[in-house]
Amino acid sequence: MSQESFDPFLPGHANSAWPLLKSLREQTPVAPIARGMFYVTRYDEARAVLRDVEHFSSAAGFRAPGVEVPEEDRVLGEQDPPQHPFIRRLVLSAFNVAAVRKQEPFIRDQARALLEAIPNSATVDLVEAFTVPLPNLATVHLLGFPLGDAKRIASWSREVMDSEWPAMNRTERGVGFDGAFPEFTAYIDDHIAHLRSAESIGEGGESLLVQLMKAELDGQALSDRQLRALVHNLLIGGITTTSQLLGNAAYELLSSEELACQIREDPSKIPQMLEESMRLAPPVMFIPRGCVKQVEIGGVLIPAGAKVIVGTASANRDERVFAEADEFVVPREGAERHLTFGFGPHLCLGAHLARTVGRIGIEELLGRFPQGSIELASGYVFEKVASFFEHGPRSLEVVTTL
Repeated sequence: MSQESFDPFLPGHANSAWPLLKSLREQTPVAPIARGMFYVTRYDEARAVLRDVEHFSSAAGFRAPGVEVPEEDRVLGEQDPPQHPFIRRLVLSAFNVAAVRKQEPFIRDQARALLEAIPNSATVDLVEAFTVPLPNLATVHLLGFPLGDAKRIASWSREVMDSEWPAMNRTERGVGFDGAFPEFTAYIDDHIAHLRSAESIGEGGESLLVQLMKAELDGQALSDRQLRALVHNLLIGGITTTSQLLGNAAYELLSSEELACQIREDPSKIPQMLEESMRLAPPVMFIPRGCVKQVEIGGVLIPAGAKVIVGTASANRDERVFAEADEFVVPREGAERHLTFGFGPHLCLGAHLARTVGRIGIEELLGRFPQGSIELASGYVFEKVASFFEHGPRSLEVVTTL
């Protein structure tokens, strides 16, 4: 793949560009790539773009160049001031560290139940059995959707991420989220309408969704359409992205006996291992921005109207910041400085939940299967999920021998 042909919106390009990105990092902090886009390759410049809301807009989100989304249908990551700070503060009022901490017993119980359901001597896909269901159940429970609907919510979420909708805001079924995924849209809309009608009798409890429905700033609340966009964003992000985080970490442990022994001997290193996994194998490969005002970044002039790709995965391997950047090192001082959750005003709101699910998931996985009782199946080959901007295993076929 050449620099001129590199297009991160094409399936497979972002995940197969490691040699190219390493070369570009050595040459320049900002590189012109296909379709007139600019790719930010280094750490300091990536942080500079992510915190600069004057020159760079989030409105296009992960959409391909030229694709626009109506303002009322934009997810949180596609919003700019003044709308973004308003909605972000509403979400933060309900989706905080204390709220996630209350979920920990539920997450641990679900992790144990899922792992106990795996046969003692069998060949199992750990993605299907564990790394997808656990984040799915945690997110569905936190938002307050029925746990009995968790499987179909996860199926819808994966369908969204594997489609062309994230890039094009459409599929062959229609335009926008409601046109492309009418069943998923109707499900969310019906649930919001049901909770609105049931609020007087307290149905829905203190779920995140109910808190978001009640939250106001300066007397202003979210409309149902804004709630829908926010909810589908939280559902999809919480389920699919955290699934990749947990799947990538599990793969690292299963593919390195030395690392597995190190973590088993000292489980307190699990958070450090997770941070290093997120640095080296981030669930999301890049964050797009639109340049709205000409600006110079890293000595490179970026014209207004240009699509800028902040290569967070590339920045996570910037040798100027991380020594032996291509190696998995535990403990690594400063591993948590990675840009996997973004940086600045759009720092991922679900970061604490993702870290919590990842930590509990790995703790319970190692507790359920002692050393030598679970390993990758013979001939297993890592194949990533279909989404163009995600990195994570499509499957993790393991053999258990308890």
